[in-house]
Amino acid sequence: MTLNRNKNEVNVSLKRIEKLDSLLKQLSNHYSEIESEIISKENIFDALNLSLKDKYNWEHPLDFWDLEITYQEAKKILSEFDFRSVLFKIESELDIIPEDLLMKFKVQIKSKGLIWIIHKYDADPFPSNPHAHQTGSGLKLDLSNGKCYKKKTLVTTIKKKDLIIIRNEAEKNFKLPKLKL
Repeated sequence: MTLNRNKNEVNVSLKRIEKLDSLLKQLSNHYSEIESEIISKENIFDALNLSLKDKYNWEHPLDFWDLEITYQEAKKILSEFDFRSVLFKIESELDIIPEDLLMKFKVQIKSKGLIWIIHKYDADPFPSNPHAHQTGSGLKLDLSNGKCYKKKTLVTTIKKKDLIIIRNEAEKNFKLPKLKL
């Protein structure tokens, strides 16, 4: 029963992601025409994320993929958006910020095909410090016990062997919390 429920949840999540990806493409075409320059899907993603992150209290940009929004709603939100803020990013060769503060580390569970991102200095210490973000789902993994949270709600716990795989890879670059199983 749990396996079927998990498959259904994955299918619903995949459909939502596909719908949002299609929405980003439509908005990209629309705003590229209006702005008379290429506004990519990534630019639209950034613009919507910037416009909505405070409203929805998103903790990570991947929380965007939980959004349920229509084309018309998104278009209205972006109608006042100044795309210069996502089109013209400032790049610098200067070492303004130490490299280790910017580092991302990815751990892949090859048996499951999942990618987890751990930020060395994540501003939010919940649920553990450090913790991992699962790309595409908005899940946060507590690296001390394998519990997975969406926002601050416990949704599942990964298997001990999978947690050990992630921890073994992460320990190469991070000091991890003690294991509490």
